[in-house]
Amino acid sequence: MHPTEAALLAFVHGELDSRAAAILRTHLSECGACAATETALRREDAEVGGLLRALDHPVPHRSAPRTAAARPRLLHPALAASLALLLAGVAAAAVPGTALNRWIQSRLEAAPAAPRTATTPTTPPSEPGQAAGGIEIPAPRALVVAFDVPEPNGVLLISTAERADASLRAYGGDVAYEVTDGRIRVDNRRPARRYKLEVPASLGRLTVFIADRPVFDSTERPLGPAADSISLAPASNR
Repeated sequence: MHPTEAALLAFVHGELDSRAAAILRTHLSECGACAATETALRREDAEVGGLLRALDHPVPHRSAPRTAAARPRLLHPALAASLALLLAGVAAAAVPGTALNRWIQSRLEAAPAAPRTATTPTTPPSEPGQAAGGIEIPAPRALVVAFDVPEPNGVLLISTAERADASLRAYGGDVAYEVTDGRIRVDNRRPARRYKLEVPASLGRLTVFIADRPVFDSTERPLGPAADSISLAPASNR
């Protein structure tokens, strides 16, 4: 079985252990095709190293012009050469199959994957023409939803369903959320005007506040599968 180009490239870079390198070296002594590929890889690797060494030098210092009038100037030959080499290196890196491209790919494959940052899940739109952004959280025994400010034309629709989490969606606006144990704070200073809250039917208690003012308590106003509409307007407008 012939070694892959990746294995040959690792051999050229000295990245194989002694046993694997010895096995591959024996194969190369018996296989002319693989030996030719290994020679070509070494040549291309040397070309890449020369290109990178040519780029790795300081740019010559250029003093500021003494005259007030700004005139176009030609680049210093060394700077022009550096830019030309840099552009050539970028072009070579972008072309599949070149030595530089293979060298970059081998380094990328060897690098560990970057950890992903968890994000708050959003609820997809469910009404045509309206973008719905929101959150879903595991429902506690009791849930508090607190809006930072009143919304003169705002409305919150509350309903229950056979589900294990609580879902709050905002249609429009630019709403932010802060979730703590059993509480969802809604920063609605850039209001959405329309919100939908769906909670599990087994939820023990739901209370809703607007600017620290209670506007809904499920112990006084029981919930059901039909949507219950709560006005988010200031007390004077209710």
